[in-house]
Amino acid sequence: MNDPVGPARSLCLIGCGPRGASIVERILANVPALYGDRPLDLHIVDPYPPGAGRTWRTDQPGLLWMNSAAEQVTMYPDESVECAGPPRPGPTTAGWLDAPLHDGAYAARRDQGRYLRHFFETVTRERPASVRLYVHRARAVDLRRTPAGAAPGGRGRQQVILDSGQPPFLADRVVFAQGHTDTLAAPAPAGLTRIGPGPADPAALADVPPGARVLVRGLGLVFIDCLALLTEGRGGRFVRPAPGGPLRYLPSGREPRLYAGSRRGFPLPPKPAYASPAGPRAASATPAAPATGATPAAPAAPRFATVDACRAVLSRPGASFGGEVWPLVVAELGWCHYRALFAGQPARTRMSWPDFDAQYALLHPDADRLAKLAREAVPAPADRLDLARLADPLAGLRFAGPDDLQHRLRGLLAEELRRRTGPASGVATALVDGLQRAGAVIEELWRSGELSAGQLAEALDHFALGTYLSSGPPPLRAEQLLALAEADVVTFVGPGMRVSPVPGDGDVPGGAVPGERATDGDGAAPGHEALPEGRALESAQRRAVFRATSPALPGTGYEADILLDARLAAPDPDRVTDPLLRALLSRGELVQERPEDGAAGMLRLSGADLHPVDAAGSVHHDRTIAGPAQFPRPHTNAVYFRQNDAIARALLADD
Repeated sequence: MNDPVGPARSLCLIGCGPRGASIVERILANVPALYGDRPLDLHIVDPYPPGAGRTWRTDQPGLLWMNSAAEQVTMYPDESVECAGPPRPGPTTAGWLDAPLHDGAYAARRDQGRYLRHFFETVTRERPASVRLYVHRARAVDLRRTPAGAAPGGRGRQQVILDSGQPPFLADRVVFAQGHTDTLAAPAPAGLTRIGPGPADPAALADVPPGARVLVRGLGLVFIDCLALLTEGRGGRFVRPAPGGPLRYLPSGREPRLYAGSRRGFPLPPKPAYASPAGPRAASATPAAPATGATPAAPAAPRFATVDACRAVLSRPGASFGGEVWPLVVAELGWCHYRALFAGQPARTRMSWPDFDAQYALLHPDADRLAKLAREAVPAPADRLDLARLADPLAGLRFAGPDDLQHRLRGLLAEELRRRTGPASGVATALVDGLQRAGAVIEELWRSGELSAGQLAEALDHFALGTYLSSGPPPLRAEQLLALAEADVVTFVGPGMRVSPVPGDGDVPGGAVPGERATDGDGAAPGHEALPEGRALESAQRRAVFRATSPALPGTGYEADILLDARLAAPDPDRVTDPLLRALLSRGELVQERPEDGAAGMLRLSGADLHPVDAAGSVHHDRTIAGPAQFPRPHTNAVYFRQNDAIARALLADD
C-alpha cells in the first residue's frame, strides 16, 4: 500500500474535469493561510487528462462546440467572488485562446479542453512547496475504510482502490467530482441497433450506414452534436447562396435519414445572438431614452427573485417552491422582458417606462393585475411575455398530416431564429440573462442546504423551463438544423414522441429492409410509403423495427432499424456505470433520494457541506459530493467559486 511518509494529510479528488480542477485551485490558494508549510499530499484520480476530463478532452472532433460564449466562461475566481480564500484573476476562454471563434463567439469543446488543461497545469505548477501532487490516470473502483474509520460516519483514513493495478493509497478526505453519471443503456431487441443515451459518441455514429433510417429521441444539445457529426462530419456543406440570405445544405450522399422527436417536439431555441460588451450590438442595446421616459441599464442582480426574498418566503410554514418562490422568478422574468422591450422597441409600448416600472413593482404579487398592466402598456399580444407559449411552442396546434407538421414547425423554428438573432433580439437576451440570474439564486439556496428534498424536486421541475429557454445551441447550429430539415435530411416526428420496438417474424426475403412509413389515414406523404396504422408490409416475412409515433399525427408512424437516444440518461441507481458509485451504493454508503422524497436519483446529502448520508442516516464527514455545475461567468460573484472555496477550506480545516 502506498502509505505517504510522515504526518502529511492526504486529500483525494476523484474526477478532475472543470469542477475538480477548480477545487484543486481553491485548495492550493488556501493552503498558505490555513495549512502553512505543513506537508500535504494531493491525489488526483481520473482516467482522462486532469482539467479537461472526459467531456472536454482535446482529442474529440472540432465539430463539437460549446454552447456558452467563450468570453463568458472563466475558471479564475476574480475580485467579485465573495469568499474567504484569495482571488486568482485570469483570462476567460476567449481571452486565452485569442483565436477566431465559431459563430463569432463559441469555442470548440476540444479548445475549451486546452484552456482547462492549461488552467490545471498553471495552478498546480505554482503550488506551495509543501504540497506533493499525485496524478493517477486511472478509475477509482472502490473506497474502503481502514479500521480506525470503520465506525459509521467516523473519521479515519480510506483506501482508494484503482483499476490500474497500482497499490491502493490512503486518503484522509475524499471529494467526488465525477460529473454527470452514465447509466447502462437498455438493450436493443435482436436485429436492431440502439445508440445512447449519453453524449454524442463519434465512434458509434461512424458505424451508421449512409442512407440508413434513424429514429432520434431528443432534440437538445446531444441531438445538435449528432447532427454535426452525421452531416458536416460526412462531407456535407452548408452554403449561403446570397449574402444575408437563408442557409442551404448540400448533401454528400453519405448522410442517414433522421426522424427526430421529443416530448415537446420542438428543438431547443438557440442562444440569442451574442455581442461582446465592447461590440457594436452592445453599444446600441440600450438606446437613448425615448421621450416617454428613460430605461435603466440592464441589471447585474435580480430585482424580485433575490436570495433574501426567496429565503423570506421559504421561511413561511409549509412553504413550497412552486407556491412561494416560483412567482418571484416569474415576476423577475417579466420585468427583464419588459425592461428590454421598452429600451429597445419603445414604439411598441404606450406607457412611459418609469410609470410601468412603478406599477409593476406594486402589482407583481398579483398575476391577474400584472397581466392587465401588460395589456395596457403593450398593445400587441406577441410582444407580451407568455412563458407557456415559449415553453411549449406546439401546444394546442393541430396538423392535417406530416407535410403540414413539417411546414409549420420549420416556420416556427425560422421565427425563433429571427426573434433571437434579429434587431429585436435584446428581449430574448434579457429573458435568458434573467433566467441565469434567477437560476444562480436557486442554486445558492440549494447548495446552502435551504431547500428540502421536496422543494428541490419542485425547483428542478419548474426550472426545466429555464434549461429549455437558456441552454440552446449557438444560433448558427439552429440555422443549420433548419437547412437540414428543408433538405429532408431531418424529418420531425411531432410532440409527445413515443418509440416502441415492433417485433418481426423473420428476415425479409432477399435481405430487403422495410422502408420508412408515414401514414396520415388518407394517403402517402411525398417520399413515404403510406400504411394504415398497425398494418405490416404485405410481405411473407417482416423484420423487427423501431416505430415512432406522435399523438399530434394519429395514424402516422416512422420506422427504422436504428434508435439514437440523443439525450442524457436519467439517474438510475440500478444502471450506474461508475464502479465506485456502484460499490458504495451497494453497501449503503451512498443513498439516492426516493421518488416520494423528491429529487429522485440525486444522492442524499447532509446539507450545505455536501457530505453524503448513508442508509443508516449517518453523515460521512470525510467525504464530499461536488456535483456537476455550469461554467461560471466572470465578474458575477459566481456560486460555483464560492462553493468550491468553501469545500477547499473544509478539506484543509483541522478537526
